Amino acid sequence: MALGDSGNFAKAAEQLGISQPTLSRNIAALEDDLGLILFDRGRSGAFPTVFGQLLMARGQRVLHEAGALHDELLAVAGMDVGQLRIVAGPYAVEDPIAEAVARLSNERPGLRIRITQVGPDEVSAAVLSRDHELGIGGRESQFPHEHLVIEPLKQRRLYLACRPGHPLLATRPTIEQVLSFPLITVLLQGTSGEVAAAGARAGAMDAGRRGFSPAIEVNSFDAARRIVRQTNALFPASASMLATDIAAGHVATLDFDTPTLRAMPAIVRLSERTLSPAAKRFLDIVKVIETEQPDEPAA
Repeated sequence: MALGDSGNFAKAAEQLGISQPTLSRNIAALEDDLGLILFDRGRSGAFPTVFGQLLMARGQRVLHEAGALHDELLAVAGMDVGQLRIVAGPYAVEDPIAEAVARLSNERPGLRIRITQVGPDEVSAAVLSRDHELGIGGRESQFPHEHLVIEPLKQRRLYLACRPGHPLLATRPTIEQVLSFPLITVLLQGTSGEVAAAGARAGAMDAGRRGFSPAIEVNSFDAARRIVRQTNALFPASASMLATDIAAGHVATLDFDTPTLRAMPAIVRLSERTLSPAAKRFLDIVKVIETEQPDEPAA
């Protein structure tokens, strides 16, 4: 393009900041590669042939698109544009994803962030599909796979929320008393599911999904909050999830704790997938949030 615009090897080389012999070799190499003569050389200058004219006509568009691609790559690397796709179970959406996404969005307002909420037993499959770069879900709900890396996060204590005036608020209930009432939560897997299965009214085991289906199974905590206010169901939730409703007097919490009443989030990602700068920054923010999370005392 520089040679075609100037019609002179010396001027084009000066414009490009290279020596005239280097430019001559580069043009000759391009012509050898194509098997075409692009410029007629003479004492009066260099003039594009019919092939050179075609190159000139299209070349400016190619240079423009190459420059735009270069700028876009740098923008994605700098997290000024691009998209981060995260899949998560319901508890992980509330903590730590909501806080981490808020901080990342404030840092990089041009970044698009998509959070897809799924059941706790669906996070690993969603990451394996490569539709989502990162997943966060309950540790016990993830299945082992050779291509998955599962990194545990700090556990969160859960409290049993209930409506004001619930029969169990008058005492410090046993686990048997707790499990005599319906549970409203997600599919429970692992140890928590096995413990809950001992209750007569809490729910029932679901062999097909390898877990315990509570009496009222929901993946929406907004729905769970509404239901728990009007029934005797018990809703396991973290302190941050319940703070607003407790302050408003909509719900209360039982004087009850057990080692299994914990949320145990974990990060799920593909072992062979190179993380984008946005995903790396998101994980850095999650780690900061982890340091701010107090260690839970033993039950």
